[in-house]
Amino acid sequence: MNADNVQRSDAEEKALQDLRKAELDLQRAEGEVSEAEHEIEEAHRDHDVTINVDGTDHQVHRGKWIVRQLKAAVGVDPAKVLAEITPQGLKDLTDDQEIEVYQGERFMTHARSGGSSQ
Repeated sequence: MNADNVQRSDAEEKALQDLRKAELDLQRAEGEVSEAEHEIEEAHRDHDVTINVDGTDHQVHRGKWIVRQLKAAVGVDPAKVLAEITPQGLKDLTDDQEIEVYQGERFMTHARSGGSSQ
């Protein structure tokens, strides 16, 4: 072998080593992405919270809810008003209102008032 062939062989060997290293790096990166995606899925599953409605605990997804949908999810009679129990007292919620539901939130229901005259 002449000097040019030796240099070319060394360059090809170096290029193959670099390629193998890049392939290993890519495999590691793909594994990390897959692991991160799995962690994100797990985190979303863990977003259930416990709320209390009329003295009964219910598991629901944390986050935004339309009151009508929350009432259905926890088995509240659609004819009743859902009220949030706050430090300032009861806060009646309208059925089409969007609320943020978080861990430990407390609600009660009551009959609708007014609306009919005799």
